[in-house]
Amino acid sequence: MLIKNGDKGELVKQIQRILNLNPDGIFGDLTEKAVIKFQKSKGLDPDGQVGKITWEALGLDTDQTNAYKVPDIDNVLNYKGKYVTVNNLTIDKAYLDDNEYVTTYGKLELKGFFLHATAGWDNPYQTINSWNIDERGQIATQYCIGGSNIYGNSKYDGDVVECFPNGYIGWHLGGVGNNNIHIYSGGVELCNFGYLYERDNKYYPYIAKKNGQWRSDYYKYEVKKEFVCDLGYEFRGFRFFHKYSDKQIENLRLLILHLKTIYPKMDLINGLPKLLKGGVDPKIAFEFNLDAYNAKQFGLWTHTNVRKDKLDCHPQIELVNMIKNL
Repeated sequence: MLIKNGDKGELVKQIQRILNLNPDGIFGDLTEKAVIKFQKSKGLDPDGQVGKITWEALGLDTDQTNAYKVPDIDNVLNYKGKYVTVNNLTIDKAYLDDNEYVTTYGKLELKGFFLHATAGWDNPYQTINSWNIDERGQIATQYCIGGSNIYGNSKYDGDVVECFPNGYIGWHLGGVGNNNIHIYSGGVELCNFGYLYERDNKYYPYIAKKNGQWRSDYYKYEVKKEFVCDLGYEFRGFRFFHKYSDKQIENLRLLILHLKTIYPKMDLINGLPKLLKGGVDPKIAFEFNLDAYNAKQFGLWTHTNVRKDKLDCHPQIELVNMIKNL
């Protein structure tokens, strides 16, 4: 793939948006000069043409334009390599089968974004693979970020994985009032165990209980105290949660900033950032929001803002501060 002076179309628009140019879809002299300037800033050959290396340096997916040329429905993740965004975030691509995300609407210009947590282990590839082989249909988020596990740091901590091409969606919100909130919002899953039970000053994930009773092997799953988030108050009935790691939160921040280059119409100012900056207590800001539920206000939200039965994401202070300072 090579985009150069004289070319026209949607790919040119994507390049122009990244370079803060008017996205008219026409690769003219102005666009060429902007590409040369960008290439020089990255130490690349300043030829003014956007080939594979420049395309990836811009933080764009070199393969997404050919994503549907060959069907890939084999219950095996399709590993397509890594790319580095303009803000130096490395994103790995482990794509779901074509029937595991939504293509019905064609490519979409997303307007909002949701934060989720997996209530599971630290491995993002394992999470994505579970979506690929389950029987729930096209339920997925475009991104998944690895975290710490309950015993110590994980080799997956902070790993950002993309599982389908830009412009498409997965059903990730469940029973939400207005269907537009599904169709025009993207999402990310943070690998995290979620709420914890406290017993004798020790902490255990929900898997240590079954039908309200402690399992005989619960002691195997004790969460080290340094990985416990104590909110200091109860959020939806729980005070203790598994911590989102520093790497997770920082790479989530970089991902959110990267999203704005992909989806210029995505509102990442309203929602939680606006509420938190306005002084709303995190315990309230992360609660159910009728405007979000009815798609009256797109923005950066979490699953708890549109579902009263969910606990992802919990208002950990480090996550709150990151969102507040976007």
